[in-house]
Amino acid sequence: MKVRINRWYNTILTALLSLLGYGCSSENSVEMYGVMMYGVPSAEYKISGTVTDEGGKAVEGIKTSVKQISIYEDKTHAFSIDSVMTNTAGHYDVTVNVFPLNQEIKLLVEDVDGDANGAYQNDTIDIDYNNAQKIKEGDGTWNNGTFTIKQDIKLKKK
Repeated sequence: MKVRINRWYNTILTALLSLLGYGCSSENSVEMYGVMMYGVPSAEYKISGTVTDEGGKAVEGIKTSVKQISIYEDKTHAFSIDSVMTNTAGHYDVTVNVFPLNQEIKLLVEDVDGDANGAYQNDTIDIDYNNAQKIKEGDGTWNNGTFTIKQDIKLKKK
């Protein structure tokens, strides 16, 4: 007798939870090919450039870090995304996946090798999404495509 009651209870509970699950879909969801899709819009940004000194000479060994600054509920939140070191030609190349809505991207430039290649002042640069050039279309769902941003940097000596 207990087994029958348990089976009926499980069957009714499963049916109710299934109906509840269908009723909880988001208004912002996208239906594509008959499938509901959830997610966050994003785009890929390839940020690259050359770090030089005031005389135009390429500087090797400079750390370039990308930080995402978001403002949520009147609070500022900073998230480190990625960092790379400049090569012998002073070139850096960082790729980030973000959606530039209500957030900023900053490029932090730091001389972390000391006097090995000269001593330079650190710098912070705001990345301007308006200067981005689209190089690849998105897939039409949450991917808005691939963009490239060229940002050359001149560092001052300490």
